[in-house]
Amino acid sequence: MGGGAESMRIKVYGGTVPNDGDSLCATCRYSRITRGRRIDEEIVFCDASHIGVARITFKVTSCSDYSDQRQPSFLELMQQAWILQPASRKRPAGFVRASDLRDEEFSRYIADLREHEDP
Repeated sequence: MGGGAESMRIKVYGGTVPNDGDSLCATCRYSRITRGRRIDEEIVFCDASHIGVARITFKVTSCSDYSDQRQPSFLELMQQAWILQPASRKRPAGFVRASDLRDEEFSRYIADLREHEDP
């Protein structure tokens, strides 16, 4: 038998989450963060809950309600979208910006989108 010991690597899935990096709350649109001068002076509130505002006292590494504020929301994307309107007696068919639509027209388009979503 050889005298050298072989090392064996083991990978554990779902183990302890690495604690490096920022909390997800730093980039989440549902968080309110108040910081003081020192690193330990920080208060985080989460508005994602339907029951009310929750105070977060730890670094968040995973969250089912996380919404990255660096990415536009669905509503923001819809407001920037160009919508094809069919021709009518008053105007020819053509594209209009969603932000230029009246509130009731925009609401109708949103309702139509939800109606056509897959169940």
